[in-house]
Amino acid sequence: MKADERLMRAYLEVLETVALFVRMRSRGEGRLSDEHLFDIMDAIHNIPAFLRGDNDYFTPELMREYELGDYDAKWSENGGLHLVRILDEALSQTH
Repeated sequence: MKADERLMRAYLEVLETVALFVRMRSRGEGRLSDEHLFDIMDAIHNIPAFLRGDNDYFTPELMREYELGDYDAKWSENGGLHLVRILDEALSQTH
């Protein structure tokens, strides 16, 4: 099942935020570690398939808990983003 417009806009906000974060932290003193870079990209790599509805495994709950939530549990207090918070804020702004 393809994601509705509200979910699509919210997850596109997550993708955009991650892309900017990775770009800004891809070199120099604040460069992301290889582990952090892998984990953040692992957290978002299934978003396009979820939005297209290509795989029934990707439900909104699983995307939130396992894809974004696992990253947050490891990195949100260690210099990373708060992906679930970004998603929730984007969902609250879309109607």
